[in-house]
Amino acid sequence: MSLDLKELITKAQQLGAEDVELYYETSTTNDIEVYQGEVESLEAAHAKGLGIRIFVDDKMGFAYTANFNQDALEEAIKEAIANAEVATPDQYRTLPKGDYQYQQLDIYDPALEKSEVEDKIAIALEMEEAALNYSDQIDAVLSTNYGDFVAEVTIANSNGLYESYKTNDCYAYLYVKASQGDDQQTGIALSYGRSLAELTPTATGEEAAQNAIELLGAKQVESQKAPVVFTSKVGSMFMYVLAQALTAEAVQKGRSLFADKLDQTVAAENVNLIDNGLLEEGLATAPFDSEGVPASPTDIIKDGVLTNYLYDTYTANKDGVESTGNAERGSYRGIPGVSPSNFYLAPGDQDPEDIISGVDNGFYVHKVSGLVTGGANPISGDFSVGATGQWIEDGEIKGAVSEITIAGNLIDFLKDIDQLGNDLKFNPLIGSFATPTFRVKELAISGS
Repeated sequence: MSLDLKELITKAQQLGAEDVELYYETSTTNDIEVYQGEVESLEAAHAKGLGIRIFVDDKMGFAYTANFNQDALEEAIKEAIANAEVATPDQYRTLPKGDYQYQQLDIYDPALEKSEVEDKIAIALEMEEAALNYSDQIDAVLSTNYGDFVAEVTIANSNGLYESYKTNDCYAYLYVKASQGDDQQTGIALSYGRSLAELTPTATGEEAAQNAIELLGAKQVESQKAPVVFTSKVGSMFMYVLAQALTAEAVQKGRSLFADKLDQTVAAENVNLIDNGLLEEGLATAPFDSEGVPASPTDIIKDGVLTNYLYDTYTANKDGVESTGNAERGSYRGIPGVSPSNFYLAPGDQDPEDIISGVDNGFYVHKVSGLVTGGANPISGDFSVGATGQWIEDGEIKGAVSEITIAGNLIDFLKDIDQLGNDLKFNPLIGSFATPTFRVKELAISGS
């Protein structure tokens, strides 16, 4: 790396900073979209930049730059100091001070950077073709996408921290449309990994086609209370909502239904919600967070009991606890804030088919609409979302169901989870959230 971060820290202190943090990031991303056997768009982006946090008299200032000549770097440091001088004092705004040890992780595969763009295009084309060839009922592939990224992060601060890591990921997904008479339904599927060899284009294309076909002929059902079985794709969306309410920031600001519930039972005994930044199969895995605090497994709900919240250094200082290693920033352009890493509902030991076969009369939900965009109230926990899926009778799937609403309360939802599958899967389309297939023993279903 051309930047001498230690020299820049010294320079910042000479200019008036007390404590200094430098966050240096380089990244490369590729995005490919194909349509009807042709490449519709191909984008590659390279970025690098430096985020500078300065602390003076319990005040924090921030600036960033992508210009690394000496004058521009000094100007950015002066800007961060000037911003600190006009900031409101806050005794909890500090840098982490630990003498940390970090776990070695296998989160970078050099094969991805060596792969040719033609091979990436071929994956997208194979996925599209597999979906179209799956059935005559598939009349269009609406979009087919491939994406990847490689990122390298280095953090240095005036407490002696100087650490870096490199990571990469790739993924492919598609939306398809199935038709039966006037009825049209869509389906989606995706695969992800750290190299092209881990992607499964044919299986992914066929899965998307099958997901759409299963929803053809959908009807409403009568309003009732019934068991609901969740796919991992829909379950992960509920994890997204729950994770936001389980950050210490949300609790401290009075914006969480989990405020004042620490050490209380908030879920069924078999429910364990875990945030684990070290999970190698996760999508937000790194040896340390965006402040340099080591990532670690954190039990948020253990055996149904709320045992912890997600903390960064700032929120941990407020509560007088240790950071859980959950500081996150979108890029070098922003300051860290508390956020989940790999957040998931721990799997059980049941096959998904056995969960379905144990339902006498219930709903197998494949899609929900509006959940992550306002369908759940993070303070009361009440949620109400549109849903599409299949109806289960006597342990067998009997047909598709649409134009219904499922509603409940998130804590009741957690307390009513009574069966857990063994098929934990992450959902890259909304972040690094995962569940297995699972059953909630009763939810309100509004239909005809």
